[in-house]
Amino acid sequence: MPVSRNDVLLAYRYILGRNPENLEVVEQHLRDHTDFEALRRAFLTSGELSQQLGRPVAPSGPSPAVLPLEVDPIEVETVTDAATLNHLIEETARFWEAIGETAPHFSVVTAPEFRPDQISANEGLFFESAEVVKRLLLAVLRRAGRHPDDFSSLVEFGCGVGRMTALFAPLFREVIGLDISRPHLTLAEQTMARFGIRNARFIHVTAADLHPVSNFDLWFSRIVLQHNPPPVVLHILDKMFQGLAPGGLTVFQVPTYHVGYRFHISEYLAADLGTRMEMHAVPQRAIFDLARRHGCNLIEIREDGAVGINAEWLSNTFVFEKT
Repeated sequence: MPVSRNDVLLAYRYILGRNPENLEVVEQHLRDHTDFEALRRAFLTSGELSQQLGRPVAPSGPSPAVLPLEVDPIEVETVTDAATLNHLIEETARFWEAIGETAPHFSVVTAPEFRPDQISANEGLFFESAEVVKRLLLAVLRRAGRHPDDFSSLVEFGCGVGRMTALFAPLFREVIGLDISRPHLTLAEQTMARFGIRNARFIHVTAADLHPVSNFDLWFSRIVLQHNPPPVVLHILDKMFQGLAPGGLTVFQVPTYHVGYRFHISEYLAADLGTRMEMHAVPQRAIFDLARRHGCNLIEIREDGAVGINAEWLSNTFVFEKT
């Protein structure tokens, strides 16, 4: 039986209890699983389902394709001058400002039911889709021996329209949402007012001030960093590690490998920038080196399936603690 996009969406919803992060992971499933049985097996044997159930899931047949261990390194330029970095950030901002005006909810979770003409009927489902992310963060804190009450503030980088903020706010003393898109932040503020949430505030991120807060003790980001060129990702993380208070935790997801991926700044700048949702990868070594320079220790790293479980992508969730 051939696989359709609707089959993939239903598999996410009924097996994993959430919507896919973006359209790219749906398309990846369509490429990886050409029949319904292969798709079903991939979801039923996924690491995410195992994590939700709290136990390994025994495969029923051949294992789904995963990234081989012997892959070659990817070519990624991670450092550039200030002017070029500013240009990269401004082009990224241009896309998110535009899509924040035209399709804000769909840009956060790229499922058809969250398109502008469908969101009014599916807004409840949109916010419910963040429930799995809330559980993920709480599980990370438990494994680290921490509790939401231990933190003075949670900084959510790439808060979008407040989908996750609405679930985080009741758990933490204060939530600070950062985003590069003013239209997204406007909707986030309206959402908090509608839900009666008073301990969340939002700050606009700009090329001139990419991380406008400091001295926080918990930092979180998921399905956000991947949409930025590698030098921008590392600049964000550099500012984050710098502003993290001693004893603070940071929990973030970013793809660290894609077969055939390369990022050369001159090639990238020659392309048509700011017109599409991009997907990037940052090598693990660059992230480890940056954390080490700021006195942050790795306490957990997980393959998270945030861009699908397949033989082309690897995405990791990192947890660092600052000494």
